This record gives sequence, structure tokens and C-alpha cells, in this order.
Amino acid sequence: MRISRLIPLAVAAAVLASPVGAAAAVTPAPAAVAVAAPAPADRPGVYVLAGDDAYPEGIARDPKTPYFYVSSLTDGRIYRGDVRSPQTSVWLPGNAADGRTTAGGMKVDAAGRLIVAGGATGFVWVYDTRTGALLHRFATATPNSMLNDVAVAGNGDVYVTDSFQPTIYRIGAAELRGGSGATAPLRAFLDLRGTDVVYTEGFNLNGVAVTPDQRYLVVADYNDGVLHRIDLRRRTVRPIDLGGDPVRGDGLLIRGRTLYAVSNADGDGNTVNVIRLDARSGRGRLLERVTDPRLHGPSTAAFDGRDLLVVNFQYGAADPVLPYTVVRLTPDRGRS
Repeated sequence: MRISRLIPLAVAAAVLASPVGAAAAVTPAPAAVAVAAPAPADRPGVYVLAGDDAYPEGIARDPKTPYFYVSSLTDGRIYRGDVRSPQTSVWLPGNAADGRTTAGGMKVDAAGRLIVAGGATGFVWVYDTRTGALLHRFATATPNSMLNDVAVAGNGDVYVTDSFQPTIYRIGAAELRGGSGATAPLRAFLDLRGTDVVYTEGFNLNGVAVTPDQRYLVVADYNDGVLHRIDLRRRTVRPIDLGGDPVRGDGLLIRGRTLYAVSNADGDGNTVNVIRLDARSGRGRLLERVTDPRLHGPSTAAFDGRDLLVVNFQYGAADPVLPYTVVRLTPDRGRS
């Protein structure tokens, strides 16, 4: 999810968002621009978010229920939608008591907990999706952080990117048990200094996803248009070879060996980049850049079955298209 823009608006004005084996090279091919297929008839193609100041940034789908959740950059409110209805509602208002004055990347874990990255607040919040209760709050001790996006591994561990500080954080599955709303430290998993990820001014690491074999993280460097693979056991970092095709990814999703990277950057904006990864996620081929006239500055996406629910963030737009929306895209159903 793209926290490339996870800054409260006042701050924004001041700051300006597998298997082991030898991997065969994947020969890059020219990227095609494809238009997304129509949504299935039994599900809306567009979901509406109330308010002309929503600036929706993150999205999380709870596969055990019909619900999805969308975060607001503006004040940290959390919307909830039902995939069967085009209207959404505010599920959690912005809550300064929790410190949730802005909200970005999100995921729902297997236990039904909503995990929310808090951008410049330096917090990660964990909420019970059944009751809305705050279960945990994790705080980084690093000043000037920009906690951008979260990914949940198969063992329940949570990984968090920071766009301003060269650090990947991890919340262990055991730390998520129970919960009374108490604050605990957000601990560093990997110091990126001295690796191939070079932090410069602006937004650096953004979206993050765990590969299906649970061996790697894939992270997007928004500044450089590079995707990196992080080995979770060795804690090593290497760029993913895309054959020279830049992908300024915001939100990332992986299904099988297909990586979806949402982009709102100049040159490849308003697109979902579809990338075929090799068996070890070290190389990839850009298959196409999927576009749709309903996309307006998208930030990230979530899976709903075989479809993608894509958030129209529109951060920084002088004249945003209202109402703010989440749109359903139906990619090639033959991919895996």
C-alpha cells in the first residue's frame, strides 16, 4: 500500500506520499496496456466513500466476511464496505485518543484483526473487526518515521515498511494475542543501511507483500521505481530484475507467481502493473499495465476472489474526482 503519501494534510503542505533452485532468466517483453474487464454482474463495480475530504489510502479485505475496510489519510477514519453493496459507511471515526489522526496501509489477519499503519504518527494499531475495540498499539522509537504499509505472513507475523527511515519492522504473531489497547514497542526487523535499498529525499519503501512460499518480502521503492526481494531467513536484500522496466509501485499484491503493483506515478500512473515472477522471485517480466477510466490516482488494492478492489486516493489532486471511490477490476482469470 502506498504510503507514498501517508502524511497528514497539514504535514503534507509543510513537507510539500519458492522453491530453491537455479532461476532461469525471464526474457522481458514490451509491456502492453490493457483495459480492465467489466466487473461480475453480482458485485458492484464501484464503491462510494462518503465525504469530500476522504483521501482514502489503504484497503483490507476480510475473506471470512463480506466486509472490506478503507483508511483515510485525512483524519484516520476507517470506512467499512460490504462487497455486495455500492455504499460504505464510517466504521471507526478518526480517533485522536488512539493517536489515529491519519491512517494508511492495512491488512486483516487470519484472526480477524485489522492492522493499520499510521504514517507520521509512528504507530501501528490493531483493532478487533467484530467489536471495533483497540487491541494493541505499537510505537516506533525512531523519530521522523513514515509507517507506510503492512503485510501478514503465513505464520501470523506482521511486517511494516517505513518510507522515511531505512527500516523494516516486524510484529511477532505472539505479540498480537489478546490485547487491552496497551502500547508496546514496534521493533526493527532489518536495518536497510548498506543494502541495495538507498534512501533519499522523498518517499522510499512503500508497498510490501509476502511471497506465497513465505521465504521473501517483496517491497516497492517508490523513489527509484525498483522492486526488491528481502530474504526473511538470511535478511538479505536484492533488486528484482525486471529487464529494465521501471515500476514505481505503491500497493503490492501477490497471487501465485503474479505480482500486482498499483501505480499513480507520472509516466505509468493510474495503472495496475502485472508482473510474472520467477520461482524465486528474483526476476520478473512486466506482462502489462492495466488501466481503466475509473482509476484516479490509485494507491493500493485488495483481492476479492479473483478481482482487485482498487482505492482511488487522488492525493494532491487540485480538483479531485468526487465522490471518492474504490473500483473493482477483473484481471485475466487465467493467471496464477
